Amino acid sequence: MSHHNEITNLLGKYCHLVDRGQPQEVAQLFAEDAVLLPKYDGPYRVEGRDAIQGWYQFYTDNFKVGIRHLKHLIHSIVIDVDDSGVKASGMCYLTAYLISNADGMAHQAQGTYFDTYVQQNGEWLFSQREINVEFLTDCGAPVEQLEPLGFPTS
Repeated sequence: MSHHNEITNLLGKYCHLVDRGQPQEVAQLFAEDAVLLPKYDGPYRVEGRDAIQGWYQFYTDNFKVGIRHLKHLIHSIVIDVDDSGVKASGMCYLTAYLISNADGMAHQAQGTYFDTYVQQNGEWLFSQREINVEFLTDCGAPVEQLEPLGFPTS
């Protein structure tokens, strides 16, 4: 598998684990000395895998608890691997969909990830992840609120 494909796979794993995994699983995608910059939440740095796990636990306890059906999508991926073949940088757009427990409605977030990656023991990991969310959009009623089509089952 090429470096680009391996890093794209890392990006996909991240989305699935943030949506349905545990904070410790998300943290394992980061190098031990990685830095997380959740800029949409404020101008602070989360440094080191243990602290990053703590941040994703905080995110789970304070944000994910109030939503359901979270889905992160990434697109317009650009990855540049340096000449050493063990470091890379990249960026991609993010779209996240969710249903809020507070209002029962679907919402969409749009943003951008700016990343650096490092290959350790044959595995690509985040060495820095900057998360920017530029806007939120209301999407309307989720499918679970619609009347069923009523396919006859008998």
